[in-house]
Amino acid sequence: MSISFKRNQVLGRGDLDIFLTNSTGNVANAASITYALYYVDPGPPEADVLIGNSARVPENPSVGEYYASVRIPQTAAYGTYRIRWTLKQLVNSPAQVVVQEFSVVPENAILNLRVNKAEQEMIRSLRILLRDQNPDKFYHFRPPEHEANIGQYNRVFGQVWEDEEMLEYLNRALDWWNMMPPETENYKDMNTLVTQKPAWRLPVLQGAIVMAAMALQANWIVDEFDYSIGGISLNLDKSSRYDGLKSSAEGLWNQAVDMKARTTKFIRGLQQPKYGIGIRSAFGPHVGTGVLSPRNFL
Repeated sequence: MSISFKRNQVLGRGDLDIFLTNSTGNVANAASITYALYYVDPGPPEADVLIGNSARVPENPSVGEYYASVRIPQTAAYGTYRIRWTLKQLVNSPAQVVVQEFSVVPENAILNLRVNKAEQEMIRSLRILLRDQNPDKFYHFRPPEHEANIGQYNRVFGQVWEDEEMLEYLNRALDWWNMMPPETENYKDMNTLVTQKPAWRLPVLQGAIVMAAMALQANWIVDEFDYSIGGISLNLDKSSRYDGLKSSAEGLWNQAVDMKARTTKFIRGLQQPKYGIGIRSAFGPHVGTGVLSPRNFL
């Protein structure tokens, strides 16, 4: 769930919104557009419960931009909700329905993850590399692909990974990177990495892709099954598809690790006096000041 709100919060522009473009990519208003809000009853079985009017009219501040102007009630149940947009490109066009999920969370919940500029930059780059920058928010008037159909609905908005998850993958990838020889623990956070060693952003991003793919594999393994009855076989296997993504990222990661070992220079020598050796330094590296004199010189 990438969008969360609290009780009594007034939703406006930039919260539950949709942007429409035509087949040529230009912004365009819909001939008609309404929305409805539903609470998702977890069940079992899961069911959508309509809240209020089934054909609410959204605000239209600019061409192609619409948003839901509502207030989250004080009595709203915590959990998952859905907003269904019903729209027509032309008056005689068939209605298209797209769905966006959001949640209502307790008052003490942190709605927005606090990140600095460097972390925000890395999360954005990771989303772009994973194609998870929420492109479905910009809805196109065109027939949806078969894989995009969800029940009788055309599309479901939402990002695959939340910002908090992305930041966790990035931090773990940075830890992993610093473990690789030579040890570079002085680059212990994203801000230090981005400002002092920007060339290492790419391998850390590749490492984060590995972490993200592994997380999705673990998620899909739970839901996979193979079922056969009456000559009809049903197989659901999605975790293996993320294995290719993970393997590709690991290949680039290993190349980067090799380059790190080749290009990082560390020189550690004995800090000895320029002239003479002090008495106290006779048993190893310099621990005292060498004195060039007949009494102390060896």
